[in-house]
Amino acid sequence: MNSEMSSLKNLSKARSTVLISIFSILLSISIASILILAVGKSPILAFSSLLKGALGSHTAIANTFNKTVPLVIAGLACSFAFKGGILNIGVEGQIHIGAIFAYTVLYFIPNTTPPIVAILLALFASILGGMLWGGLIGTLKVNLKINEVIIAILLNYIAIEFTSYMINYPFISSARLPETEMISKNFRFLTLVKSTQFSASVFIAFIAVLVTYIVINKTVMGYKIRAVGDNYGAALAGGISVNKTVIITMLISGAIGGLIGATELMGTYGKLFNGFSGNVGFTGLAVAVLANNNPLIVILSGLLFGIMDSGARMMNIRAGLSANMVVVIQGLVIFFIATPGIFEFVTKKRRIKK
Repeated sequence: MNSEMSSLKNLSKARSTVLISIFSILLSISIASILILAVGKSPILAFSSLLKGALGSHTAIANTFNKTVPLVIAGLACSFAFKGGILNIGVEGQIHIGAIFAYTVLYFIPNTTPPIVAILLALFASILGGMLWGGLIGTLKVNLKINEVIIAILLNYIAIEFTSYMINYPFISSARLPETEMISKNFRFLTLVKSTQFSASVFIAFIAVLVTYIVINKTVMGYKIRAVGDNYGAALAGGISVNKTVIITMLISGAIGGLIGATELMGTYGKLFNGFSGNVGFTGLAVAVLANNNPLIVILSGLLFGIMDSGARMMNIRAGLSANMVVVIQGLVIFFIATPGIFEFVTKKRRIKK
């Protein structure tokens, strides 16, 4: 009976999240349309161009799905941390460390290594790299009582600059360009649509979603993480080792983030270069917020952001609008989703004062 009630409650919450997200998207599009009209452009042409660029052909759809994969995984990493009451703004750094760990493995192993072994080793290395970088945030937060946002921002810079150094010096290409050599074709994910970058990395994303959902909702550790995130004091009073849970939360969140490094390396590009991540780690925060930290809804949220990113160039070409308009729309979506929470927080503070 309790299980049925819990399932119904979760279903109702998911429906509410979807409805709020849809409303926020529609409201954001309305305001963006007004802004587009204000600069003398056509909103209809702008949004039709965006959709055409993202979904107008088989190639466009494949490229949109390819952009969606890292966004979904980044959203999962942020969602997992949010569940534990932690803002993991360090996913960008975890991506870079995961990528350099994966590339190091593929750089040194022989080309005769069975592809499945090489790919699994690279995936494990990227997970390990992200886990170490995420775990460092949790450990410093717990032991030194430093806000995780400050730690994560500093570690992002370190990770990005370290990766840049490795790309430009130890692993620099034979052509002396600021990029690594291409990894062996045998060690890359299978391309699912010819002449596109859409690869089997999509299956990695689906597995990550499934595993994240199970860990959060079906395990004892997931219960402890949610308990700490919902009420730190109550979790502590209930006998939960809060500090240990915080570190574990960041270890797992970092592991998910590090996974993106491998999917981008073995799926999208086949090499590393400065800026290869495209700031996916930061966008993952928006993806998580739009999905209200629900691992399943993260798929839809990531797809929406993938469509906007993929169609931005066509909107720029056909409608004469800056691709940054997509960033404006994304910001509006997040603002309107966050507004109810802000309003609730303000009214609660006023009630306390009274």
